[in-house]
Amino acid sequence: MKKDIDYFHPTGTLEDKIRVYFKKYRGKIAKFIIQYFSLINSRWRSIMRVDTCHGYAHIHTYHLSKKESVVKLSSHPEDNNKLFTIYKGYIIKNFQKIKENFLFN
Repeated sequence: MKKDIDYFHPTGTLEDKIRVYFKKYRGKIAKFIIQYFSLINSRWRSIMRVDTCHGYAHIHTYHLSKKESVVKLSSHPEDNNKLFTIYKGYIIKNFQKIKENFLFN
């Protein structure tokens, strides 16, 4: 049975939110999205997104004044559980530094 989980992880601020979505199949993560948003100049902006939406895990890093960068992480579905855990923790722990990178780089 496939099970979809979709929620916003609290950040402690009103202008930052982290969306966590994943679909499990037989106890393993089949696909996922971890996306950090921030309210900047009265507009919600994507700051960082880690997902498997194109059939492989990759990171989108956005910048206020530069083009986004995309880095491929893995094409093997068996890595999804590990990558999900690592990057969810990374974004939750470092969202303020990630936001600074968005604003100033």
